[in-house]
Amino acid sequence: RAKLCLCPAQLDVEEVVRDSAGRMVTWTGSGFARVRDGAGLTFRVDNVPYPMDYELLLRYEPESAEDWEAVVSVSSRVLPTSSRCGNLLPSEQMYRESLPHSQRYVLLSRPFCFEPSTPYEVTMRLQRAGVTQRHPGAFILIDSLVLLPRVSELPGFHGAEAAARQEELERYQCLEVFRMAPPHPLAQACARLVCSVSALMHGGALPCQCDPQGSRSSECQVQGGQCECKPHVIGRRCDHCAPGSYGFGPLGCSPCACSPEGSVSQLCDKVSGQCRCQPGTVGRQCDQCQPGHWGFPACRPCQCNGHAEECDPRTGTCLHCRDHTSGRHCERCQDGYYGNPVLGSGQQCRPCPCPGYPGTRHYHGSGCHADDETHHIVCLCAPGYAGE
Repeated sequence: RAKLCLCPAQLDVEEVVRDSAGRMVTWTGSGFARVRDGAGLTFRVDNVPYPMDYELLLRYEPESAEDWEAVVSVSSRVLPTSSRCGNLLPSEQMYRESLPHSQRYVLLSRPFCFEPSTPYEVTMRLQRAGVTQRHPGAFILIDSLVLLPRVSELPGFHGAEAAARQEELERYQCLEVFRMAPPHPLAQACARLVCSVSALMHGGALPCQCDPQGSRSSECQVQGGQCECKPHVIGRRCDHCAPGSYGFGPLGCSPCACSPEGSVSQLCDKVSGQCRCQPGTVGRQCDQCQPGHWGFPACRPCQCNGHAEECDPRTGTCLHCRDHTSGRHCERCQDGYYGNPVLGSGQQCRPCPCPGYPGTRHYHGSGCHADDETHHIVCLCAPGYAGE
């Protein structure tokens, strides 16, 4: 699998993981690249093990019943030096590949000669086929670029004995298994042949190199070298968190658990676990309203008549009413004060003159109100006291 480079200039590309609940996971690595109609991708290839021709296979998944196409070129800033690729310069000529919506991968029409220790770039522009107008709301999901070796070039596949091996590879479709993601289990006959191909390309068997934090042991599978990973850890070596998880460490990784209502996607920051929040939501999981709002997920502003900034995030009851107000919306005066504190009334809560004011030695009231006709203040006296 080639490494995907999402450059800062590629504003029309984002990394996504589809909700796989109840469905088979159809991506590899850390997710799909969701590419807008007319946008481009660059794959960087710098880990080729053996100088030879490789078929290029693009894995993708459409979002609609439209056919797409890829305009592809391969380039390198370093001249090839091996005897196999030395006289073959990568062509920068663009050519088109059809991506039918009914398929999930396409084998590009031209193989390329890659060699070790040489960085290559496979650049492609993705666009809907048969149209000239680009659509900003049309996307295609790109999983990976796979380099499939032309095994007939390997030393062990020359001569009479090699013909039998080649015939077995084709009869059991051993290499076709690796076209789909995830690959199907290998037939027993293929396991031996694929191991031979791998050994020839890498000059022998490879060490497991299981990550001591993410792996359950130091042993890996004989075919493919997959280590046994801890919860929510992936990678051949078990060295990074699975999509939708974070916090790689000795216990594995933890699920992001991003709120489906409040977050943009199910992916979160690989270190902190912070989800990407919709406007108006906050919290690591984007499961809370921002300050001054309540009623997640339908967050709405607190209604406190200007006497408080925050309210209970579940009920909307205002918290810490100021200006001697009280009530669910700070809409009435505290005991010992009178007035109409509702926003827009122009009034404030004033202390009851009964005869002193609340908090003083001469205050003997329990409350008061203004008479509707005379507008005089009528005190409600504390027990043991009477008015004039």
